[in-house]
Amino acid sequence: MSSLNESIKFYLNIEDPNIIFSDYFKKWINGKYHNLYLAELIQPYCPYYHSSNLKQNGHYTSKRKILAALTEDRSMTGIASIDRFHMVQMLTRSFNIFRVQIMKQFNKSSREYRLLKSPWILYLMKYDKLNRTTPYYDWHFKDYLTQEHIVLDGLDCDQTLENTYWVMQDFMVAIQNNDEKKVIHLLHSKQTVGKQMHQTLLTFKHNYSGVLNGISSTYSNGCLEGVNRKIKQIERTAYRYRNFSHLLIRLEENIVKEKESSNFFFVA
Repeated sequence: MSSLNESIKFYLNIEDPNIIFSDYFKKWINGKYHNLYLAELIQPYCPYYHSSNLKQNGHYTSKRKILAALTEDRSMTGIASIDRFHMVQMLTRSFNIFRVQIMKQFNKSSREYRLLKSPWILYLMKYDKLNRTTPYYDWHFKDYLTQEHIVLDGLDCDQTLENTYWVMQDFMVAIQNNDEKKVIHLLHSKQTVGKQMHQTLLTFKHNYSGVLNGISSTYSNGCLEGVNRKIKQIERTAYRYRNFSHLLIRLEENIVKEKESSNFFFVA
């Protein structure tokens, strides 16, 4: 059985071995795109109607190849959803692009430019993870500042940048808490945000059901994306491997080291 057949059966939650899927595509029907699947029934008769004549589009035919569409019953098991990892990635990327645009409006020797350039990673962190109590000396500003103080000072440089930042933060909190109502409220918000963030929100609106399904779902491919990043980083560090098996060995060593470090603890 081909991998395509297995993938479609997994997506549609079909376990019948007598149905073999060979292709799929989208078709515009009644003002909406529908998923169409080309399948073949390999047994001589239908197990439910005990007939070798299959009904297709209102006509009976003796052929056993059928065109199966994603019906309402199937849509409950094969729902489309956007992964939360990619939603967060789109939000942070949109904010980062707009931050750079605002930063370039200031003189490179100004305090505003330094606030938006050097501590860029603080803007991408969750706000509740920022250090709010312990100030540390930052040589860029020649002063003792907390992480929260730096971020808030940077956001004061532009009101639209501040709005974009809080939309990103509220969206990430809603995704973490699986708060669909908050996501719906943010998608219909009238705040003035950056062009990139506005385009991202329009993309979420265009895929409204997929976004809500991704919020309510307990599945995520964030771990898979993390493994892919490790593989690319290992290849970049080693300037690629001549032997593929060496790459697999290096990846396994990296995973073992991470497990050992996570299990390591001090005993007082």
